Amino acid sequence: MGRKSTLLTRITRPPLLLLWLLSVNLLLAVTPSSGDERYPLEPVDTSSPRATLTSLLSDVDRVWQVYRDQYWHDPSKELDDQIRVIAARALRTMDLSKVAPSARTETGYDAGTFLYETLSRIELPPAEEIPDADYYQETEGPAEWTIPHTGITIARITEGPRKGEFLFSAATVDRAEEFYLKTRAMPYQRDVPIKYSDQLRQVGPGWWIPMSAIDRLPVWLKKVVLEHALWKWLALIALLTVASALLWFLHHLTRHGSSENTISNYLRRLIVPVFVLLLMPLIAYLATEQINLIGRTAKAVLFTTQTIKYLIGTWVAWLGSLLVAEILIRSPRIDNESLDAQLLRLSARITGIILGLVIIFYGANQLGIPLVGVLAGVGVGGLAIALAAQDSLKNLLGSLMIFMDQPYKPGQRIVVQGHDGFVEQIGLRSTKIRLLTGAQTSIPNEKMASLDVENIGRRNFIRRQTNIRMAYDTPPAKIEEALTIIKDILRDHDGMRPELPPRVFFNEFNADSFNIFVSYWYHPPRRWRSMQFDEQVNLEIVRRFAAAGIKFAFPTSTTYLSQNEDQSLQLSIMRDD
Repeated sequence: MGRKSTLLTRITRPPLLLLWLLSVNLLLAVTPSSGDERYPLEPVDTSSPRATLTSLLSDVDRVWQVYRDQYWHDPSKELDDQIRVIAARALRTMDLSKVAPSARTETGYDAGTFLYETLSRIELPPAEEIPDADYYQETEGPAEWTIPHTGITIARITEGPRKGEFLFSAATVDRAEEFYLKTRAMPYQRDVPIKYSDQLRQVGPGWWIPMSAIDRLPVWLKKVVLEHALWKWLALIALLTVASALLWFLHHLTRHGSSENTISNYLRRLIVPVFVLLLMPLIAYLATEQINLIGRTAKAVLFTTQTIKYLIGTWVAWLGSLLVAEILIRSPRIDNESLDAQLLRLSARITGIILGLVIIFYGANQLGIPLVGVLAGVGVGGLAIALAAQDSLKNLLGSLMIFMDQPYKPGQRIVVQGHDGFVEQIGLRSTKIRLLTGAQTSIPNEKMASLDVENIGRRNFIRRQTNIRMAYDTPPAKIEEALTIIKDILRDHDGMRPELPPRVFFNEFNADSFNIFVSYWYHPPRRWRSMQFDEQVNLEIVRRFAAAGIKFAFPTSTTYLSQNEDQSLQLSIMRDD
């Protein structure tokens, strides 16, 4: 075997292949095992401690046989799939139920490797002394068997989908590395296809690169630092550098754009997070499958990429919901500033929040975050959370009431609490109003739902009421003439509605004047056009009153100074009647 034999005799343990086998990339299809397998669907035998122990050792032996005989010089995707199928059977012999779903592959890989190496070095009892299925036929309760003089235990599962099977216990899986470290200096007690595979695990690549090519690298690149050859660390740095450069470049291209809620804006904002979603699985695959990171480093990479994936997925769900709403609003049947459009946007925000929470909770469960404990904590602190969130809940309910009652909608001018302006947005928490002064104010929806809102934008017309005062020395004929002038000016005026004719009356004797009450309506309710018409009416009244010699009244008063011999000076002010 030449050079291959030399390297194989120098390596100290066989974790490499299990890493390839157990770090299964979900994007790659698993092909059937080798053609000489007569029963490829035969399940792994875990009916007893004897069967489970035998299954683990025999399946890992077969992995190393394929690696030694075929994979060394000519690795391929097909061989890699074949090895992973065999190794998956070995994983079935371990209780991984206590491990986070996202970490089960790497944890099972490590535990399987450590147990295989340990069991190959210690003295196992004769097969007939290991309990078989017949031994436990009459035992219904919990049953377990521990290899003599070790802490390695094979126990029967008492609940769940694998109830009744004998598996290496969760405690044994957790202590597998401890067992290995205590026995790795011991000689092998059984024949194994490859001995001393520790260097292979630390140095070996994935199936893209033959192990023989790595063997030809300079010695310094194969030097092991923190359980990995130096070339692996350099490859990881290169991978992260390229990924970071791509992200920076894409962010630089997409960071400029309109801040309006438009379809193009949301599409622009989605580019980077969607790219990250696609990039994270690729980084995880290249790091664990091809660079072939192992152990804690591989778990850290997988945990980080999975965490980023779920967090970015939450952001994509939020932006995607808003994008869908904008696409629907773009429909010709929906006005962009209508209440229906605002209702769609509100529904999209609620949908985005719900989807985000679902993704976060699912991701936390996959990452092994104890959601049961979190939910229990929420139950214990529910009152505090409810008190802290009561304002937000009130505002949300206020938003729903506004959308149901529709007292106003975006684009309309309203007056509320002394604020006069145009509604810009009805959000989940507050209503934003652009004041006539140009400033923007936000009022919580909980208040908006309970306040008196004057909706100027919905008025059918603009009414003007004013009083024209004439001096008390105005003769009756001039009063009648003044009434005639005003009525003539307002007769069939611009903007008059037939059902609302102008009203002009001599209605009051003021303290200092005769009073003529004037009321008229202007339609359509255009503020500036209405004010322009008011100006024309005022100017015409002034002109015609001046031509007719009718004087306007102005407030007058008379001041009297009086003093008696025995009193101080007194000041009295009396209005002239």
